[in-house]
Amino acid sequence: MSAKHHPEKLTISEFGRQSQLSRKALRLYDKRGLLTPAYIDPDTGYRYYTRDQLLIARRIRLLRLMDMPLEKLDVVLAVWETNAQATLKEIHLHLRVMEKQLAKVQLAARLLREEIAPIEEKAMSFDFTHQEIPTQMMVSIRRHITVPAYHEWITTALQQLRGHIAAHGLQAAGDPVALYYGPVNEEDNGPVEIGVPITGAVPPRGEMKVREWPAHRAICVQTYGPYNDYPKVLEVWHALGKYVEAQGLASNWEHDLTTYEIWRPDHTMIVCWPVYRFSE
Repeated sequence: MSAKHHPEKLTISEFGRQSQLSRKALRLYDKRGLLTPAYIDPDTGYRYYTRDQLLIARRIRLLRLMDMPLEKLDVVLAVWETNAQATLKEIHLHLRVMEKQLAKVQLAARLLREEIAPIEEKAMSFDFTHQEIPTQMMVSIRRHITVPAYHEWITTALQQLRGHIAAHGLQAAGDPVALYYGPVNEEDNGPVEIGVPITGAVPPRGEMKVREWPAHRAICVQTYGPYNDYPKVLEVWHALGKYVEAQGLASNWEHDLTTYEIWRPDHTMIVCWPVYRFSE
């Protein structure tokens, strides 16, 4: 069977022009199983598509215009024909991710403008405090993970940790802590460690480890209002870093210390930066 006996079939060039997808994109979608050719000539290896496939191609093109990752695009296409509600939900969730990315870009642009042309006598939005943090035992999970998967994982990680603590007859001795050993965003994957302080002893299990969090000094600031959520919380981190630098403080990364957040029950956070000593 050859393509010339099937005039309804389109060559990859014809299909690409009509679908507004490049050859490179079509080969990628074929490799991913998202849009496979209807027929491949066994003699020439030429790829052919049908006009019916233009509908799928249009959906893919629009989803990619939203910068939807291929992994998520696969999920959306799988439910498109059978579950319109699930399809719309996935599109809405991705739209929220993109809105947050736009807010992050706008925030970075504003902070850069302030770096270039500082606003004189700008009122300080945050109150920085000097804290003495005591030694604590902690049950924790450390993982390489990016946003938004990190935000989705938080609830599961805390359930695991609290369940493990409760299974051994103990209770949490403080609010959960998220320690950042590297940037966590859409591209960088940390690692990040989520821990729950405990009083007493529990054994490690699987990826859950038990360790001592050493006593240290830290400059801390509590979030409020819109600064409780990503990406606005990045402004808190930015201000905290500038404060530590302006005060001439040396960061303390010894004994597995790093910058961290303490997650409060009222959904605020205390963002902390370990230092060796406070300014006089």
